[in-house]
Amino acid sequence: MKYDVLIKNGTVIDPAGAMSCVVDVAIIGDRIGAVGENLPGEAAAVVDAKGLVVTPGLIDFHTHVFYGGTDIGVSPDGAFLPLGVTTAVDTGSAGSANYAVFSSAIIANSVVRIKAYLNVCPAGLSTVKYHENVSPQCYDAAKMARVLDRYGEEILGLKIRISKELVEAAGLEPLRQTIALAEQFNLPVAVHTTNPPEDTAEIAKLLRKGDIYVHVYQGTGNTIIDKDGKVKGEIKAARERGVLFDAANGGNHWTYAVASAALEDGFLPDIISTDITTKTLYKAPVFGLPYVMSKYLNMGMKLEKIVAACTSVPARLMNLAGKIGTLQPGAYADVAIFAVEKASVKFPDTKGVVMVGEQLIVPKMTMKDGIVLYKDIAMS
Repeated sequence: MKYDVLIKNGTVIDPAGAMSCVVDVAIIGDRIGAVGENLPGEAAAVVDAKGLVVTPGLIDFHTHVFYGGTDIGVSPDGAFLPLGVTTAVDTGSAGSANYAVFSSAIIANSVVRIKAYLNVCPAGLSTVKYHENVSPQCYDAAKMARVLDRYGEEILGLKIRISKELVEAAGLEPLRQTIALAEQFNLPVAVHTTNPPEDTAEIAKLLRKGDIYVHVYQGTGNTIIDKDGKVKGEIKAARERGVLFDAANGGNHWTYAVASAALEDGFLPDIISTDITTKTLYKAPVFGLPYVMSKYLNMGMKLEKIVAACTSVPARLMNLAGKIGTLQPGAYADVAIFAVEKASVKFPDTKGVVMVGEQLIVPKMTMKDGIVLYKDIAMS
């Protein structure tokens, strides 16, 4: 057998394939050709990953990449490929009024694979000078329908933010109306929950199987933790009926007090993502996905579960299980290689509380569709 690339001696962590062991990964063209011990055959290029961790290309499920179309959008290829991220989901940067531009300017021209949630506000998140208008009378259902008809393969669901400062006296009514629209379009909803207008238990009660509760560990206003320091029963019940919980760190949406209480109670995130913007790219408290993943590693979460939250789980939610988020034969050859280094690292949360960690996940190589797009000079 002849391979284009053979990655040897690395510890392969592939939750979708129930694999966490030292094996070889062979690539033929843009696909994973084989995975196994001491694979026979020749390779045009051999990568020695001894002492390193080999994972599927990471999926950052909550980002903002409408570069040039919003104040907060980052340029996806430069922001993600050096960090082992090969797929990203833009969560509501564009709405029905500007999604066509987002698709043609960003999605069509990025090496990084991009999907999106459509903001219920027609203008999306165009500026930081004022908040988007989430009043239901401003939703444009007819235009949404046309956008979904044309770009449905790209769009995963609808996005709304329901912070007090946005909804004001409307409370949870904008969320209810968003869910009604989502029912009409047969789509899930991703809901931003920081500083919610009502108890988080009431938000959880509204959400359906497949909906995403975003910023689950946020610490402003009402949180998911009850007066006894445990995760609220309604939050746990929502998970049991299929609601997903995204950590979505962001610059203002993650605190150790809530995260540590939740993890202590066994309530791990389904998804670990960055909510990356121009304000947080390569800067604390976000920097990028490996940095955010490192927080959970230092808080005692198993690396295999961390990787699953950035690969197999989001791949399934994107209806791409078996194609991305895995290193099983036949999948696209999206591969990330990391070192888990001992290092004293400061991890501040969004309230300024600092944890000093002892481990850091450091990107060493990124491949997308079998092509090396980032490589640490030490790997040469």
